[in-house]
Amino acid sequence: MKTGLGLYRKYRTLYSYLNLFRFGLRKVLVGFDVANIFIQRVDKYSLQLILRKYGAVIGKGCDIESGQIFHNCQNYSNLIIGNNCHIGKGCFFDLRDKVRISDNVVISMDVTFLTHLDVGKSALTGTFPPSSEPIMVGYGVFIGANSSILMGVSVGSKSFIAAGSVVKDTVLKNVLVGGVPAKEIRVLEEKQ
Repeated sequence: MKTGLGLYRKYRTLYSYLNLFRFGLRKVLVGFDVANIFIQRVDKYSLQLILRKYGAVIGKGCDIESGQIFHNCQNYSNLIIGNNCHIGKGCFFDLRDKVRISDNVVISMDVTFLTHLDVGKSALTGTFPPSSEPIMVGYGVFIGANSSILMGVSVGSKSFIAAGSVVKDTVLKNVLVGGVPAKEIRVLEEKQ
């Protein structure tokens, strides 16, 4: 039997819609870039509401903590998150290209997803022309704190990326990788 009047849930919902309005107002008055900074300060319930309203696909049962940073975007349509995912505080999402996260993925705090390379006005522009590629994270993956996933990387299902790793190459399924750059440490046994 449920007790209480559900006041906290009502308050939380009302507050989330207030933050959605604040985001939209900032977007209209001063532009998306300023509104995008505001999203870093909202609570996790408001965050999901704003992301969904402005193009992100987020599955059911997701827990996305506050303090996320979104870069290189004019909406959030390049962010696709499956069901039952957890994303820790302070992650950085470069949304120049798509970031696809499958179901049951756990992303620890301060993980960086970089989908593009652009050396700008550097003399290296001829050597490294601007490019972008999507990032794909498979089913049931764990990504440790302070890791970086670089453009074009696919992480195979049920893989474990150790904290502080820089992943620049495709990760096979059911493996533990770690280091800078990340290398396969061992194959993981599947538990029944």
